[in-house]
Amino acid sequence: MWTQSLLLLSVAAAALAASATEPKIVGGFPAEQGDTLHQVSIRFRVLDEKGFGRGHICGGSLINNRTVLTAAHCAVDLENGLRFPASTFRVVGGSVERMRMTENTVVVGVDKVFVHAGFDTVTIANDIALMILSAPIPDGHPTLQPIERVTSQPAVATSCQTSGWGTTKFDQNASPSSLLAVNVTVQSTTECNSAGSYNGHLVPGMFCAGQTDKDACQGDSGGPLVCDGKLAGIVSHGRGCGWEGYPGIYSDVAYYRDWIETCLAGGCSGAGGMVISWGLLVSLLLVLIYREQ
Repeated sequence: MWTQSLLLLSVAAAALAASATEPKIVGGFPAEQGDTLHQVSIRFRVLDEKGFGRGHICGGSLINNRTVLTAAHCAVDLENGLRFPASTFRVVGGSVERMRMTENTVVVGVDKVFVHAGFDTVTIANDIALMILSAPIPDGHPTLQPIERVTSQPAVATSCQTSGWGTTKFDQNASPSSLLAVNVTVQSTTECNSAGSYNGHLVPGMFCAGQTDKDACQGDSGGPLVCDGKLAGIVSHGRGCGWEGYPGIYSDVAYYRDWIETCLAGGCSGAGGMVISWGLLVSLLLVLIYREQ
């Protein structure tokens, strides 16, 4: 089942691994603040309030001063398909540091979450969501700024960059304290859909990028893929991390342009509030309390 190979394998694992400081993202390097002004950390609010940085579950990209673009699976309990309420989350940006606040760190709540109505927890199709912030990011903020989006899918062989606070090895739970980045190459969808790779799994709205030992990994989900300075993809899922023959799979930002614009204009439903997965949140809190005893 594809959900077993999601980059965000377990929100519990991601949220409870916050004390480790070793480098992450497969084959990566320390990210430059100036190259990642759009990058944010999406966190479980209650866990993050217990210890700053401990609530990180996903990445995201600021696309205007009140909106973050991320993956749908970051906002949904994959075990039952229910959306988490907006109040579950908070967004942190303005710094490459995950575990400590700097003078430029911004912490803001989430007012609404829009998950694509066609998101499929089995096939991971339509893995895209928007988070509307409870307060705008100030214009001219020195280290947190919106990123422009592409209008077409990047061409095969385009060199792009993805970034995040995810792990450097599949099934490794520890998360880094500083943002890492890695350069990856866009691959042919035909090749990625071949029998020796994903065997037809990629559908419209997905494309693949990466190469052996260079990839996003658990905890990078929802984060950006930037090509020629513009947001082209959203870290979605894949088989392993940096495995030969299995590049990372990204949601195609250009493909969802109309959906994004419709939501930004107020035409989306599904803000999350009727369908609440409190059970998982309670479980996470109990585990956290137990660990601190």
